[in-house]
Amino acid sequence: MTVMGEAPPEMWAEEFRRAGRVVFPLRRRTMLWRLVYPSVTTVFLVVFWLPDALTAGGLQRAVALLWMSALVLGAVGIAWQLITQRPVISVDREGIRRGRRKFMPWSEVGAIGIAGGPVWARTVPIIPRDAFGKDVMLSQQHVRDMPAFRRWLETLLAEYSRSARSGETAWR
Repeated sequence: MTVMGEAPPEMWAEEFRRAGRVVFPLRRRTMLWRLVYPSVTTVFLVVFWLPDALTAGGLQRAVALLWMSALVLGAVGIAWQLITQRPVISVDREGIRRGRRKFMPWSEVGAIGIAGGPVWARTVPIIPRDAFGKDVMLSQQHVRDMPAFRRWLETLLAEYSRSARSGETAWR
């Protein structure tokens, strides 16, 4: 089964028409790359720096223990996301949701921002009409083709705006 973030925009549109909702879980391949850095860094530190730092004592020992704890906690957090594929992005007739806490109804969406960032970590901001700094950031960890995702969201926003102007209660 294809992960929705790897699928073409036509499949997103079809799922939206059929179910009224499209869910984009985390793409496991991108999450694996986020595990590589802490793993390589931890191995490097354990082999080359940690033995000397722990025997030295004092501030160097405290920094070594703090750094190692942060790397282990980060790796555990990323592993948890990798296993659960959360947070998810959900686009439905009500609005756009990222995880459990970030939600922006279509009525509050002012614009779909331009896909930005490095090629391997692009994001698309969903910019609100009124509240500055309350934008929802959608990342390439969920959708591979961010420019196509942005165009699809702009199409949905235009459809919502058209139906809101015409007074329709539900838009298709």
